[in-house]
This record gives sequence, C-alpha cells and structure tokens, in this order.
Amino acid sequence: MVSLRALTTPTAQGFVAGGLVPLSAALQALASLERWVTGVRDWTRADHLIEDHRFDYLYPADPWEPIGAAAEVSGLGLILLGVGVGLLAHAATAGRPRTAPWVAPLAAIPFVLLGVHAVASGLIGAPSFLAWLVEWGFLPLMIVSVGGLVWLVLLALRRTPLWSLAALLLIGVTPLGYLVSAFGIAPYVAGYQSYDTTPWTETILAAWTAAAGLFITLGAAVHRDYATHLSGPGGRDHSGMPGPRT
Repeated sequence: MVSLRALTTPTAQGFVAGGLVPLSAALQALASLERWVTGVRDWTRADHLIEDHRFDYLYPADPWEPIGAAAEVSGLGLILLGVGVGLLAHAATAGRPRTAPWVAPLAAIPFVLLGVHAVASGLIGAPSFLAWLVEWGFLPLMIVSVGGLVWLVLLALRRTPLWSLAALLLIGVTPLGYLVSAFGIAPYVAGYQSYDTTPWTETILAAWTAAAGLFITLGAAVHRDYATHLSGPGGRDHSGMPGPRT
C-alpha cells in the first residue's frame, strides 16, 4: 500500500506534474489543430482570414471570435499546466520554507489565470471578465510568469537539473515565449511571416510544453534514485521515506 505521505514527497509530486504537463501539451496541440487544420479546411469567410488576431484563442481580447472549441480546450490545457508547474515548484523547493510559498504562485498562477480566461471566453463566445489581463495587464503578467520560472530554474538546478531544464523550456509557453514563437520560430515552420498570426504559433508552445513534461518525468525518476542512494541501507532519505534494506 502506498501511504499518503509517500504521495506528498517531491518525487511523487514530480511524477504527477510529469503527467499533467504532457496532458496540457496534448490539449494545446488539439486546439491548434482546430484552428490550423480543421479551421483552414472549413474556412469560407471572405471578410477575414483565419490568421487574423480576432481568432487568437490563447489570449481573447476585443474584438474576438471563437473557432470551434479551441479556446476551451487550450484554456483547460493552460489550467493543467499551471497545476503541474505549481507541483513542480513545490517539489523543487521542498525544504526551503522561505522560498517555497513564493515560487509556486509566481510560476503557476499566470497560466491558471490565462487558462480560466480562455475557457470562460470560449463558453460565452466573447472575451471574459479577465480580458484586462490581455488588454492592459499583458506586460506585468509576462514579467511575473517569466520571473517565477527563472527563479524556479535557479532553485531546481541544485536539486534536480532536469527539473531546471523543464522550467527553462516552460518559459517558451509564457506570453514572452508566445511572442518569440510568433515572430521568431513560426515563420520558419510555416514558411512565411503572416500579416497577423503566423500559422502553427500555438503548436510551438505545445511542443515546448511536451518537452518540459518529458524532462519533469525523467527528473522525478532521477530524484527518486538519488534520494535512495543518499539514504543508505535501511536509512531514510531527505524526503522522509525509508531507504532500501539489505
């Protein structure tokens, strides 16, 4: 039987985060396919191209129009990502009572807020009450999200470098990462620079998320083996779990 205490160790939290983050990547990818595959295939409008920013489902802002359920699916993915990042931050800062209460909220809450905004906007078919996050809070939100993840990168580097690498990759999913993908990466993927939103911009964010999920899971496995090695025969590791007996 797995004890409740075992499920609250950094290793367990790392594995849970390693499951949530790839799931988030899958949802983000599905949302991007809704726009750039299904949407392009079924597009019949003559007044606007599907590349117009009014169809950007990640950050709905007036004027905005939904494309299928892309906003809801992507928003749910961002919420799961926020939860995963929060668990990762908690695991990486275990034993650091001064920093743990701050790193997780700074790194995770921006994803959750943007996710809730996208889901709510998709459900009502218009920018939600959180539209101010995009309209005038975009820069502060970008600074907070990037700052929280950079802090996590530095803290996780000493405990599990793979978690540090995962946090670094997740900067690519922040608003700053979106801008980099839109103007620096997507044009090479699509083969041209759009007048507005270049195709596959959101898919690139999904790819960063998937890569981060892989490193989170690998980091959790390494963290477990490292903790067991430190404990010694019959001892207890730094997470409080019994070590192997010989």
